[in-house]
Amino acid sequence: MSLSSGLFDRFVQELRLRNYRPNTIRTYRSALLGYVRWLGPVHPRDASLEHLQGYLLFLLDGGRSRSMVDQVLSSLKFLYISLYKRHTEADFDIPRPRREFTLPNVLTREQVLALADAVPNRRHRLAVLLLYAAGLRVSELVSANVGDVDLGALALHIRCGKGAQDRITVLSARLEEDLRWISSDRPVGAPLIPNREGERWSARSVQHVVERAAAQTGVRASCHTLRHSFATHLLEDGTDIRFIQTLLGHARLETTTRYTHVRNAAVMRIRSPL
Repeated sequence: MSLSSGLFDRFVQELRLRNYRPNTIRTYRSALLGYVRWLGPVHPRDASLEHLQGYLLFLLDGGRSRSMVDQVLSSLKFLYISLYKRHTEADFDIPRPRREFTLPNVLTREQVLALADAVPNRRHRLAVLLLYAAGLRVSELVSANVGDVDLGALALHIRCGKGAQDRITVLSARLEEDLRWISSDRPVGAPLIPNREGERWSARSVQHVVERAAAQTGVRASCHTLRHSFATHLLEDGTDIRFIQTLLGHARLETTTRYTHVRNAAVMRIRSPL
């Protein structure tokens, strides 16, 4: 069949009405597109429960990752439970691959500074350092406004972060001069890190800056690597893991405890018997 633009338009509209984030909407739409293409001539509205479970098994048999299958499940749950109101949670209860456990890539403090030093533009360098100093997701960095900065308390107010949750995170006194410079004579609702035209910067532009700096320095890093490094360095400095959970905006403590496996100081002191 020809893909129904009406289906996708309604799907996206309903996600927006429920205040889903733009990145989540794009992910869900992409997952729905894959499902519609697999169905062939059958419209999703007319698909049976066997169709639905068949697609999920098709993904599993194809060796798709746990995270990818989870994204598809979330997308189809929204379609059939929230939009069509045809199925229940139990209809999506099928065995899934174990969640992969991978250790986050973490930089040393020296590598973080080398990465920032490789960025000649002052505004771009501040963006790189904020990702690390405040433990930000790239989406949170580009969404931050001038009025979200509290230099007196050295704090940054993150509004509607992942999961639509506000939180407060820390700032570094070393960035105070640059933050005063970039905020000077600008309204509180203006983007904290603007592009050359003074408009809101895109997440992809920030990623390009980090990628270029990483290529220049030979450091394996991404925007999220800087957030991982923030969490790991706080843990190494003795910060309570529940405080780190709050600063990162993690809903579950288990997500934060990954960092205890990265560079456990006691383990690192152990020497091989050879």
